[in-house]
Amino acid sequence: MINVSNIERFATHDGPGIRTTVFLKGCPLHCPWCANPETWSTDSLLMWDKRKCIGCRKCKEVAKNHSVSWQSGKFEVNQNACTNKEEVAKACLQDALSVNGKWMEEEDIIKEVLKDKDYYEESKGGMTLSGGEPLTQTKQAIKLLKLAKEAGLHTAIETTGCYGLEVLQEAEPYIDLFLLDMKHLDEDKLKQVIGISKENYQKNITWLSKKRSEDIIIRVPVIPRFNEDVLEDIISYAKELNVKGVNLLPYHSMGKTKWHQLNKEYMYEDEEMMAKEKLKKYESEFVHIGG
Repeated sequence: MINVSNIERFATHDGPGIRTTVFLKGCPLHCPWCANPETWSTDSLLMWDKRKCIGCRKCKEVAKNHSVSWQSGKFEVNQNACTNKEEVAKACLQDALSVNGKWMEEEDIIKEVLKDKDYYEESKGGMTLSGGEPLTQTKQAIKLLKLAKEAGLHTAIETTGCYGLEVLQEAEPYIDLFLLDMKHLDEDKLKQVIGISKENYQKNITWLSKKRSEDIIIRVPVIPRFNEDVLEDIISYAKELNVKGVNLLPYHSMGKTKWHQLNKEYMYEDEEMMAKEKLKKYESEFVHIGG
C-alpha cells in the first residue's frame, strides 16, 4: 500500500496532454515556499482550518493519548501520538479538521487513473506522479509506475532528484518523462535554505542526462531572495546537459493556507505572487514560463 495525498484528474500542467496527477506523501526537502507541506511526512496528518473552527473542543474529547490540546485558543496536535485521526476529524462539528493522507492499494490507484484513459489517448496524456517526492515511498511508487506502463499509460514524474542513484536506476525504465527540479546550483545555499546536499542530485542528473536527456524537462521554482539572481546560470547548465527544455515557475503563495492548517510558520507570508511578465526576458524555444 502507498500513502496518497491527493489524486487530481484532468491536470494539464504536469506533462503533455490531459493527465491524472497522483500526489504521494513524503519528501526529504523542506523548502520554505513549498506549496504542498502536507506531503513532507509519509504519515497521514490532521489539518486544522481556523476559519471554520468554533472552538467546541470535541476533537480534544475524542483524541487518544491526550494528543490534542488547546493553547491560547489555538488547536495543537501531536501528530505521532494521535492514533485515531479519522475519528478526531469526524468529531468536528464544523468540518474544521481533515486528514491528509489515504493509504491505498496501487492497483486501486491505477483503476482510478484508468477512468480517464479515453482522454489520455485523445490528448497524448497519461499519469504523473508528484508529491512531495514521489520516490520517497520507493518500492510502492515503482510498483505504481510498472502498473501504469502495463496498462499502456504514458508516465511522468515530478521529482526533486534527491535520493540514491540506485533508486533512480530502478525507476527509470518505467518513466517516460522526467520533470526534474533544479532550485539552485550552490551547495551552501541548498543546505542553508532547503536542508539538503546536492550530492545525490548531481549524481542522478549526470547519469540521467547521459542516458535520457531528451526526456528531461528542468523545472525551476523562481523564488524571491533565493534564486532570482542565478536563473541564467541554471539555464546555461541545463543547456550543457542537453535536456529537452527549462520551465521557469514564478513564485506563488497558493500553499500558504496549508502551512497555517499545519500550524507551521510560512516564511513568505507577506510576499506577493510573481507575475509571469517578470520572467519574459528569459523566454525562448528552450525556456518556457509556467508549468
